[in-house]
Amino acid sequence: MAPIAAGDSLPDGTLAHFDENDQLQQVSIHSLAKGKKVVIVGVPGAFTPTCSLKHVPGFIERAEDLRAKGVAEIITISVNDPFVMKACAKFVVC
Repeated sequence: MAPIAAGDSLPDGTLAHFDENDQLQQVSIHSLAKGKKVVIVGVPGAFTPTCSLKHVPGFIERAEDLRAKGVAEIITISVNDPFVMKACAKFVVC
């Protein structure tokens, strides 16, 4: 698959996540991004030094700058299962 370039359509896919009621949900990337500007950050893995120390902190630090540019949501995805990502969000803000 070729890299996504500016102006390309985002390929669809299904992600698993826990909602605000702590229920496991399946959601399509298209439904998350529909009608809004989003940033999708792919990290190598939850709790890894690269994720925790290099990738995620920069997006957290610049979240307000991104929002000022019209970004509605910053979405972090990883190869980990949703249970690991849920734990990571509590400790590392993945």
